[in-house]
Amino acid sequence: GGCGACTVLVGGEARRACLLPLAALDGAEVTTVEGLGTPEQLGRVQEAFLQRYAAQCGYCTSGMMVAAEALLRTNPSPSRGEIQTALGGHVCRCTGYVKIVEAVEAAAGGAR
Repeated sequence: GGCGACTVLVGGEARRACLLPLAALDGAEVTTVEGLGTPEQLGRVQEAFLQRYAAQCGYCTSGMMVAAEALLRTNPSPSRGEIQTALGGHVCRCTGYVKIVEAVEAAAGGAR
C-alpha cells in the first residue's frame, strides 16, 4: 500500500524512503528525483513525463519517475505489463495512469 511518493534509488534500486532507517543508508548512494536530471538538462524519464503530460497535481510524480528510472535501468525495453507492475505501488488520483505508462514507454524509446 501507500502512495510511493517518497521513492528514492538506493544503489540504483527503487526503495521507499519513508520505510528506510537512516542507519541502513550509511555509505549508500541515494538518488532522489532531483538527481535524475537538472532544470537545464532533464533526465529521460523527466522529459518524457513533461512531453506526455504525465503529471498533474505532482503528488505522485517524483515517486513514479524514480520507479520508472529504476525499471528502465534494469529493463530498457519493458512491456506495458512490466511498466504497470513496476508502478503498481504508486497511487495517482489525477491521471488515470494512461499518460504515465505512455511516458515510461516513451522514455524507453518506444513511442507506442
